[in-house]
Amino acid sequence: MKIVAKVTISNSSFEDWSAFFDSYKEKRNEFVKNETVVKISDDEARVTFEIIDLEGLTLLSSSKEITSKEAELGVVTEIL
Repeated sequence: MKIVAKVTISNSSFEDWSAFFDSYKEKRNEFVKNETVVKISDDEARVTFEIIDLEGLTLLSSSKEITSKEAELGVVTEIL
C-alpha cells in the first residue's frame, strides 16, 4: 500500500523534525519500504512510502516516545 503524507511542523523547523524522523529510521524500515522525504518548506514535508506491516507501523507511530516528541515539535501528519 503506497502512502503520501503531508507533515506540518508548527513548533520547530524542518531540520529539527527531519533529525528526529531520521533517529528512528531503522525501526520504520521494519514496516515500510521505498521511503522518500521531500522538504516543501521550513514547516512542511511530504513523505511517501509503501507499508509492508501496517500493524507494526501503527504500534511504532503510536508509541509514547514518538507521540510525545511529535507534540513537542508541533507535528501534524495528514495522509493525502
